[in-house]
Amino acid sequence: MFLKINNCIFCKPTFINFVKNIPPMRLKFPLIFNLFFSVYVCSQDNATRFQWLRSGINFGYASQNTFLKQDSDYTYESKSVKFTNHFNFSRKRKHSWEILVEPSYYRSKHQMLNYWFISHTVENGDELRAKFMRMKTINEYVLNLGVVYRRYLTSNSSVLVTLNTGPMYIDTETERLKKGFAFSDILSFGYNYRAKKISFEAKCVVRHVSNANLQMPNFGLNAAGFEFGSYYEFN
Repeated sequence: MFLKINNCIFCKPTFINFVKNIPPMRLKFPLIFNLFFSVYVCSQDNATRFQWLRSGINFGYASQNTFLKQDSDYTYESKSVKFTNHFNFSRKRKHSWEILVEPSYYRSKHQMLNYWFISHTVENGDELRAKFMRMKTINEYVLNLGVVYRRYLTSNSSVLVTLNTGPMYIDTETERLKKGFAFSDILSFGYNYRAKKISFEAKCVVRHVSNANLQMPNFGLNAAGFEFGSYYEFN
C-alpha cells in the first residue's frame, strides 16, 4: 500500500488547504465543460450503448520519486481535481467496457535538481539554470478521454483499469517541457464500491505529460500516485 490510513495525505492540512484555496477561476474551464457536456448528454435520446452511467468528482495526488524511483534530475508533485463521467460501451454479466470523459485541473510544483541537465555549452546556460532550479507552481488544464475496463466482483463492487489521454494546456515553462499545448496520458488501477445511488472509488495512478515533439524541449514529466472519488450512479 502507498500509505497508512492514519497518515493519509487527503487528511493533512496541506491537502485540505489545497482544496479550499483553489481559486474559482482555476476550475472554470473543467467545471463549465462538464456542465455543458452534461446538458448536451441529457438532451440526447441516448442508445443503451452510450448510456450515461455515473458522474462524480475525484481528488488526486501524484509525484516524481515519492512512490516509484523514476528520475533524480527533477522534482514534480501535483494535486488534482477531476470531474469524471462514465458512459456504457459494452456490458456483460461479469465485466463491462466504458467510455471516460474527464475535464481536470492540476496544480503542480516543479524544480530542476540536476545542475548539469542544462549543458555548459548551451547559450545563457547559467541564466536558464537559475530560472529552472527555483521551485515553481504550475497550473494544468486537461481534457482526458479514455476507456475503462471493469470486472465485477459482486453486484456492489468492482475492480477497474483505466487508460486515457487528452489535450492539455500548461501555463509555465520548465527545462523539461515548453509552456503551452501538451498531452496528458494516464494509466490507473482501482476499486469501486457502490451503496445504492452513490459509489466510492480508490485508484493507483501513473501519469506522463509531454507534447509529442510539437515544441521543444519535450523531455516530459512523470508522476505516480493515487486518487479518491465519489460518483452519483444514474442506473
